[in-house]
Amino acid sequence: MSVQILLFVGLIGLVFGVEQVRYDNYKVYNVRIDNLEQYKLLNAQEKDLKLSSWREARHLGESSDLMLPPESQEIFESLLATHNFTYSLKIENVQTHIDAQRPKQRITSMEWTQFHTLEEIYSWLDVIEARYPDIVTPFAIGNSYEGRPIRGVKLSHKEGNPAVFIESNIHAREWITSSTITYFIDELLVPRNPAVRDIAQNVDWYIIPVLNVDGFAYSHEHERLWRKSRLPSDPTGKCIGTDLNRNFDFLWMLTGAESNPCSEIYAGPSAESDPEISQLTAYINNSIPDGSIKIYISLHSYGQYVLSPWGHTAAEFPEHYPQMMHVAKGFSDALYRRYGTVFTYGSSATTLYEVSGSGKEWAYAVKNIKIPYTIELRDKGALGFLLPPEDIIPVAREVTEGFVGMIAAAREIDIL
Repeated sequence: MSVQILLFVGLIGLVFGVEQVRYDNYKVYNVRIDNLEQYKLLNAQEKDLKLSSWREARHLGESSDLMLPPESQEIFESLLATHNFTYSLKIENVQTHIDAQRPKQRITSMEWTQFHTLEEIYSWLDVIEARYPDIVTPFAIGNSYEGRPIRGVKLSHKEGNPAVFIESNIHAREWITSSTITYFIDELLVPRNPAVRDIAQNVDWYIIPVLNVDGFAYSHEHERLWRKSRLPSDPTGKCIGTDLNRNFDFLWMLTGAESNPCSEIYAGPSAESDPEISQLTAYINNSIPDGSIKIYISLHSYGQYVLSPWGHTAAEFPEHYPQMMHVAKGFSDALYRRYGTVFTYGSSATTLYEVSGSGKEWAYAVKNIKIPYTIELRDKGALGFLLPPEDIIPVAREVTEGFVGMIAAAREIDIL
């Protein structure tokens, strides 16, 4: 499907009045879960209170970020007080921050002072492919469930370079990820300092700016906080989408995923059930030489983490865990030097929560890529998915510095 067709589809939506979901006076609370009774109580109230989890506590003593509609807030606060929860209000009005993310006047050409749509990102890919034909090789892994092309670029200055593979925006609402990675692509094409020029010229970069193209388009056009794909999940049509980062074919559905199609972490009816994931893995298997990818990154938000395998267990660590931690430290230390942003690094299961069927686990266990990460960008939860456009350039700049540090650390231990 061409950019022109996608634009036409968007115009049809405007003509027929596709209504955007609004979150007026929705609030986000930070709630600490101190015991099992509190955990069970919140789970039991999820449906009745229309509670939406932005970030879920996975261990007792940790906090969840929970969004509630206006009609549930008084009951919810009374429940928290009655059962001795420790909590704070993080966001007073979600819609205010959504409105702040949408420009009053769109700039369709690519720049990094606003969050761009899929059509705008793809138009920019067309521009850089034409402008830098000796460096940029376009590729498409296939089409999404709704028929959108899933496009990427390979940036390469010479044959024989080791490669880094980055997939971004696998979760639709995490807009800061595609904004950050497109900025990084621009930096690689027009390096502003010698260190970036070095990693541009001596590393090949395979980058998919938006993997979940259907969900991403839906989050722009209809429901800002949409997370999953758009593949129908059950026969009734009430539940839509798969958590694509639970859909990879390694220990699928073992832990940290749900079989309920209405869940935000629904893993799909089977491994690689969604075309976005089956085509991604097929592209890596069939179109990239075995052994050339040295680092695999799945770019997410939020939380400020660099997460390695294992995700499915905290009881053991992968063989290459020391190397993973060395490179993660290189990324985190270099990123910190820019603005003082602190990233925590460690295995998913010991640092954040248990998860299986994710991209980094598949990259390590199936493709033998020794350095695979999920990287969670800013922030720590003050605004979560709703960072203002003013934060795009600072986040992108510090991540660029982080990638420089990552490559340097990988070279120190002969990964690259």
